[in-house]
Amino acid sequence: MKIVPKIVIGVIIFIVVLVVMINIFVVVQAGNVRVLTQFGKTVGVTFYPGIHIKIPFIQNTVNYSTRQVTYETSDNPESSMSNYPDYAVDTTSSDGQQIKIKYTIRFAIDGNQAEWILNNIGTMDQLVEKVVKAEARSLSRNIPKKYTAAQLYSEQVFTVQSEIDETLRPIFDENGIIMDEFLLRKIDFTDEYFNVLEEKQIAEERIVVEKNILEQEKIKKEQVIIQAEAEAKQIEIKGESLKLYPEIIQLEFIQELAPNIQWGILPEEGVIPFLDLSNISGSLGGETETPVTIPEAETETEPETETEPETETGE
Repeated sequence: MKIVPKIVIGVIIFIVVLVVMINIFVVVQAGNVRVLTQFGKTVGVTFYPGIHIKIPFIQNTVNYSTRQVTYETSDNPESSMSNYPDYAVDTTSSDGQQIKIKYTIRFAIDGNQAEWILNNIGTMDQLVEKVVKAEARSLSRNIPKKYTAAQLYSEQVFTVQSEIDETLRPIFDENGIIMDEFLLRKIDFTDEYFNVLEEKQIAEERIVVEKNILEQEKIKKEQVIIQAEAEAKQIEIKGESLKLYPEIIQLEFIQELAPNIQWGILPEEGVIPFLDLSNISGSLGGETETPVTIPEAETETEPETETEPETETGE
């Protein structure tokens, strides 16, 4: 009977020693830090990955992950694979269009600032709620309001992303958060805006087409003017040439009569062409060629003088 109490006492001592041992040693896993507290107050000690010793039952630790985590907004946060999912941010553009902002933030806790975070903000979840979520949603709601819907729909969305990133980064630094990147994944517009955008696009394309037509007409008019000016200049030059060389008129006259004219006489004034009548008769389809003679010019002859008849004279 005396053996049973000894066994019970031994078991109790073993359990006490085990509990003490468990509370003495602190094992910090890689990618984490633990802030040491004594009766709930920080003592200026942070445990980094490895094994450490603390006073059991008097001292405790608060864990912070220093691994990179994500905070993400979407339409269905329950299906998100991020560490801290949330709903998308509703806001408006500068021209009153309703939009919805979806983004992702990659960040990590600065292990060296873990004690400050615990004293000023709280746990990891409280840090995400008070700083990451609050600041990011505020900026993503207000900064896009400076831009029109058309600007947010175009390449200027990257300007918005950079502005939010650059504004958010120093805020995170002040609160012991190392931000890796702010990613503006998508901006959703209403169906009404897309209808207006489509109509505007059609109108702009129509303007471009009409502008091209006007440009073509303008070019055609300019070409006609240039051609008319060239012709006028050509006529002017030709007129000057004719004044200097009037023989050109005779040459052009002959060229216009070709190929029927084969030769001609060019007097000092005027032109007397001689036609090749054989070519002309040959073109009369099937008719026999008949020589054509040019009648000789009649020459004037003196009239015969009448002679008086001889009269017989009587011997």
